Amino acid sequence: MALTQIQEEIARALNELCGKTDSKARITEALLAKKIRELNKLDAKKKAGIALADLEAAVSHLEEDGESHYALTVNSANELLIEKRDESKPLTAEAHHRRSRSEKSMTLLKGTDLSAKQKQSGKKGSGSKQHRTKRESLSIYGDWQDSADE
Repeated sequence: MALTQIQEEIARALNELCGKTDSKARITEALLAKKIRELNKLDAKKKAGIALADLEAAVSHLEEDGESHYALTVNSANELLIEKRDESKPLTAEAHHRRSRSEKSMTLLKGTDLSAKQKQSGKKGSGSKQHRTKRESLSIYGDWQDSADE
């Protein structure tokens, strides 16, 4: 299964936060998003969350090797919690539904945010600011005639 760019970054950040050791760690969605922004040097979307579908795809990709397993939970504020465990535990159907409904009003990190950053870093620093063009002055009184003068 091919992962999108944001899913690859989620998997990379999870690996760095949890590590390959057997230590059990609980990671919040905010901490994971902060790590993704840090790894990609993103300055925008400081309060952005992570889409549940992207997180589930990244977790299932990490679990394919059979060594690491993750449990996903949603707290009362609909924030995702990721915990490294001995066995995987997906979200319940009710929690999945609650989270996906709350994502409609959230700001989420997307693959376009990461690709936009790469495009910006590829540009040369010769100044991307556009300068104003020369404006011609308009004469509003030049050829104007009042119909009352005639």
